[in-house]
Amino acid sequence: MEPATICPLCTKRIAEKKRLLYGVPVCKKCYYRFVNKRQVAWILDVIAWRIVLLSFVIFFPYSFSLSGNIVSNQYPGLALFMGWVVLPVIFCFKDGFSGHSPGKWLMGVQVVDRDTMEPAGFPASFRRNLITAVPFMPLVLAFLLGRGYRLGDGWGKTRVIWKKYRNHPVFNNNFCCRNCGYDLTGNVTGICPECGTEITPPTAVQA
Repeated sequence: MEPATICPLCTKRIAEKKRLLYGVPVCKKCYYRFVNKRQVAWILDVIAWRIVLLSFVIFFPYSFSLSGNIVSNQYPGLALFMGWVVLPVIFCFKDGFSGHSPGKWLMGVQVVDRDTMEPAGFPASFRRNLITAVPFMPLVLAFLLGRGYRLGDGWGKTRVIWKKYRNHPVFNNNFCCRNCGYDLTGNVTGICPECGTEITPPTAVQA
């Protein structure tokens, strides 16, 4: 009989179809809780950024008109450059505050280096978010969050973790049993001591 699969995050038996998070099977509830946290964090970041953009649209022409550094016919071109080039580039740095953006901080998720697990800095944030500057790409990325990694994480060498489970094998660099999620770091027996599953390349994964 196949060993029962236990969700490594909530320790409850996985009764329904498995969901893979960073290659490790978790229950449907934990899977969607993590995905929803990331999606809500993104929405909060976009809302915060829209407020910044609105402030820019309102106060940018006013401040320059007071200083006399720009004439009225120059403003449309400068505003276009700021709105389509400068500000989107600045947005790419949003995860550089010790791996947090405003939305990620509120939702309890964090961007970390995929090898060292150290919080991401501004260079890594820029690399992982640069792809979001491509029109409509954020919509594509939203459908890929369930895998754990998204496209920009490869460029930034990052991953997003659930801070509550920071040291859990699902989110750190330990080797895990694909059946039960048990930490297999240092295991040389070829057998998972938790569920008895034979450890072969298809059943052991580096999260």
